[in-house]
Amino acid sequence: MSAPNVALNDLAERMMRTMAFEPTAGQRKAISAMERLLGSRTNAATLVLRGYAGTGKTTLVGALVKSLMDVKWPVVLLAPTGRAAKVLAAHAQLGASTIHRRIYRMAGDDGEGWGMMVAPNRDRGALFIVDEASMIGRSVGEGAFGDRDLLSDLLEHIFSSDHNKLLLIGDPAQLPPVGSELSPALNVSDLRAMGANAGMIELTEVVRQAEDSGILSNATALRSLLAPPADPAEVEHSYQPTFSAFPDVHRVDGHDLQDILETAYAQDGDDEVCVICRSNKRAYQYNQQVRMRIHGYEEELSPGDRLMVVKNNYLWAGLNGDQELIANGEPITVKRVHGSEERYGFRFADITVNWWNGRVDRELDVKVILDTLASESPALPGPRMKELAQRVAEEITATKRSERIKLLRSDPYANALQVKYAYAVTAHKAQGGQWLTVFVDQGYVTEEMIDREYVRWLYTSITRATQRLYLLNFHARFWGEE
Repeated sequence: MSAPNVALNDLAERMMRTMAFEPTAGQRKAISAMERLLGSRTNAATLVLRGYAGTGKTTLVGALVKSLMDVKWPVVLLAPTGRAAKVLAAHAQLGASTIHRRIYRMAGDDGEGWGMMVAPNRDRGALFIVDEASMIGRSVGEGAFGDRDLLSDLLEHIFSSDHNKLLLIGDPAQLPPVGSELSPALNVSDLRAMGANAGMIELTEVVRQAEDSGILSNATALRSLLAPPADPAEVEHSYQPTFSAFPDVHRVDGHDLQDILETAYAQDGDDEVCVICRSNKRAYQYNQQVRMRIHGYEEELSPGDRLMVVKNNYLWAGLNGDQELIANGEPITVKRVHGSEERYGFRFADITVNWWNGRVDRELDVKVILDTLASESPALPGPRMKELAQRVAEEITATKRSERIKLLRSDPYANALQVKYAYAVTAHKAQGGQWLTVFVDQGYVTEEMIDREYVRWLYTSITRATQRLYLLNFHARFWGEE
């Protein structure tokens, strides 16, 4: 489907009429930049829209999508995670997909192991809008998409078809992808080096309707700490945050946590409460508290448990129907627990789960590896994964290498789904999601540890909350009392 012949100045006027509030000067510049993007005749035309929390990115996207839909301009909405895709779809009132579901398909069975390849793009003349672009990295190995360069693959997919355009949206103050110092998808020079004809517009002014939000007020104060010092000669720069209490921002310590958690779960439900921690060890402790004291779960896995996949898996969705990837970071819910066992020096459980694949809810029968639940690492460490594969391979009797590899990659134990509890997560796992109520735990932090990266962690964490934010166990100096 190709883009229609539309007077672009009329499109800009449509956007401003659609917005419920008078656009800020920055938003007007962004609308003009979008207008130029849509009118561009260059190949791989790309615009980066950078904006901090509360600057109106969401409002702009909603107005843009509605205006384009009114004139039948094809639009494709993408986000790095399932939860982020749901948030984007709700704001834009249009279906959204995860990036991996859109741009990848399973590689052929060539005996060389599971993998993905870039899918063909059948859209022509479409605007691709990718939200939460700060999460899109280029790292390979243990990243969210294994050995794939996600940003490069995204550009390849979009621009493999004629006249497509790309709008990348993200917050530069949020955490960059794991293993990176910067977010390459928000960096114009990186994008240009990869072949995109990229420009950038940045929103910095907090919109009027966000000024009463204590969550956004505190986020803005944190963001100001990340700004370069006014005096370039200044060597010492304090990154110590100072929070302000608001009706939607609360100070809480561990003694009050149980009652507040119970109230939050009763008020908002399981899917709209999240605890964000500094470490997987701390997250596991909070997960157990929520599971036992709020839900009354006594077993290691119980029906109703909320889990998060922490390693790409190519096996189980295919065994249960259409062949597709269950990606790192995706939430699943336990429906039934069929049993557990110990084998190869690891513990496993057979369970039935509910999984939203980006289009529909699916019920899958899967085998999960229980060792990951309490692990202090993000997923099962590489040496342990290698050990499991070797132990399974020792029992394979086939002599041909290609046949042995085929049997190994279809073995349910070697490919057991790696999961963690999802009630409390690290900021990297929470990124891209939003919850009505969020608890942010300070964790172990000394004064020397309060640096730029800590502030970015804190900013990312508190901006996951949309209605209520609880700052848990933060030292008095965070409240300006010392």
